Amino acid sequence: MRIDYVIKAIASLLEDGELVYVGLNSGPALLGAFLARDMLKKDIDIVGVAEAFNPNSITFSPSTGSPFFLEGSPVMTTADSFDLAQKGKLDVMFLGPAQVDQETNVNLTGIGGYEKPSVKLPGGAATAYLMPLVKKMILWNLKHSKTTLVEKVDFVTGTAKHSGNRVYLVTNLGVMRYNRAKRKWEILYYYPWSEYEDFEKNTGFPFDVANGTVVLVREEEMAYLDKIDPYNLRSSLDF
Repeated sequence: MRIDYVIKAIASLLEDGELVYVGLNSGPALLGAFLARDMLKKDIDIVGVAEAFNPNSITFSPSTGSPFFLEGSPVMTTADSFDLAQKGKLDVMFLGPAQVDQETNVNLTGIGGYEKPSVKLPGGAATAYLMPLVKKMILWNLKHSKTTLVEKVDFVTGTAKHSGNRVYLVTNLGVMRYNRAKRKWEILYYYPWSEYEDFEKNTGFPFDVANGTVVLVREEEMAYLDKIDPYNLRSSLDF
């Protein structure tokens, strides 16, 4: 499945020693974090909105807030996670916005005018608070297009514009990284099916290329994902 390459890309962005916070309904992020820890052997700790700290194993369910996450795991409250972010000790957080723009602004509020949006989105929760505080922000959106990667978002739910943190964007075409020195997004990873022209046709702002690396998924990594996703729920995320 192509979604497995997205999961591997997410796993590849995680580094030893990081405390990784997985938000609500972030299936690719959750699977990517466990793939990084268990298969790529990265020394990371995983925290989720179910308030579990570094579970030994998981069985993937429709919600990353499911109580399954607590089995065999100590508890770390959401308030504790936010406190760590304020102290600069929360290393990684994932976010799935509907729109991302050329300045790292994200939109989880609504499409169209704020007073009468054409689409009302779920809302930002703690996005505005956490986004500039987390050391590494990994955004993900599985519909890379000029309506999702836009010059300017319809509503700024949160931003890392005034922060010094690292920001990545994982999509169905590959991975982009925000270069703060250039104030510009740049391609970091491709997938076997994507090329520069695909980014050019489907991105609503100028960008550069930092790397030509292609993300590959090994058979044993696919087997691991099948093991922790016995109901094949990630197929619903495939594209």
